[in-house]
Amino acid sequence: MLVTPLSEWLLSLRAQRSRTISTLMGIGWGTFAVVGLLAFGTGLQKQMRERAEGMGSGIVIAWPSRTTQAFRGFPQGRQLLMVDEDVLALGEQVPEIERLSPEYSRMAQVQRGHSIFRTWINGVYPDYESLRQMTPLPGGRFLNRQDQDEARRVLFLGDRIATQLFPDQDPVGRQVILAEVPFTVVGVMQPKPQDSDYGGLDESRVCIPASTFRRVFGDRFVDNFVFSARHTERTASVINQVYQVLGRRLDFNPKDRDALGLWDTTEDSRVRAMIFLAMKTLMGLAGSLTLLVGGVGVANLMFVLVKQRTSEIGLQLAVGARPRWILYDVMVQTVVLVGTGGVLGFAAAWVVATLVGMSPLSDSLGYPHISLAIGGGTVLLLTLVGLVAGYFPARRAARLDPVQALLD
Repeated sequence: MLVTPLSEWLLSLRAQRSRTISTLMGIGWGTFAVVGLLAFGTGLQKQMRERAEGMGSGIVIAWPSRTTQAFRGFPQGRQLLMVDEDVLALGEQVPEIERLSPEYSRMAQVQRGHSIFRTWINGVYPDYESLRQMTPLPGGRFLNRQDQDEARRVLFLGDRIATQLFPDQDPVGRQVILAEVPFTVVGVMQPKPQDSDYGGLDESRVCIPASTFRRVFGDRFVDNFVFSARHTERTASVINQVYQVLGRRLDFNPKDRDALGLWDTTEDSRVRAMIFLAMKTLMGLAGSLTLLVGGVGVANLMFVLVKQRTSEIGLQLAVGARPRWILYDVMVQTVVLVGTGGVLGFAAAWVVATLVGMSPLSDSLGYPHISLAIGGGTVLLLTLVGLVAGYFPARRAARLDPVQALLD
């Protein structure tokens, strides 16, 4: 039950105009800090994750390297040579591997008419599409099992090299010359963000079937292979099994970790997630402390208002108002005051986030995202600040002695 009319409360705030404005600005700035910092952190994290996953999500890239331990009569320093069958055996003997592709690589010229470009050519298996996020544009496709089995002379183009070769035409179904051999384009990659790579960005890659690569270029040994686990949290276990299987097939000690060069992107993802968790925690704490400082300003303002209304509160108590009504009255006023500052700060954060998302800054900062979690957490924090800030002034008002209050 409210015992103070809204109009009288607003007049009291107006009488303390400078305190009221500074209090609202403190709460507003604290809210802006909490919402804005977390929104920018979320946007940056999402952008970095998407760019990192442009190379592939949850994949491991492995390169045959040199042994560093003597094993079964073989000396250390032996270069491992791996063929398709060695890689494909992993898919048969390690059930937890979901996708797998050997990969052959070399620089070569791709020609169409008078346009000649030197770029990376990769001989791969069909699983490479999902592993490396090489989604084709509508109207085209990636390399399939039949292409591999029949060693077809077909290729899949990165979006940039496709634009360079066919600036004014749809490449699908047309021919290009690769290593003096005609190839038919079966698909073009959808543009994607990517900031991680090995051997260059996918936008400039040309993929052909691994079987065709061996026939055209004469390569026998794979340059590397790519795989992913069915469950990313099991990637470390799968890597151990990969060493075991290849150790038996290639005669090296499975404990010799330098025998294979590994890039485990799941570990990168975990590290990145921990960094951003720490960063957002610090941002949230910084904003929360700012908001709590604003709460001190609210408490101070409410103490002043209660002191000004001492006689009025004494009269209300004398004519029958109960102490809990006074307590409730002051608490509601405090929460409304904090809520008003919170709405102003939230609105400012939303405007800034929207403007940044529409500007060129989004290319480097990402799109700031105010999620439901951020909004809900801010509301709870504002409510807590309001209740804490209003409790002590409200308790003081409720405990006033009516006789003493009327004499003051």
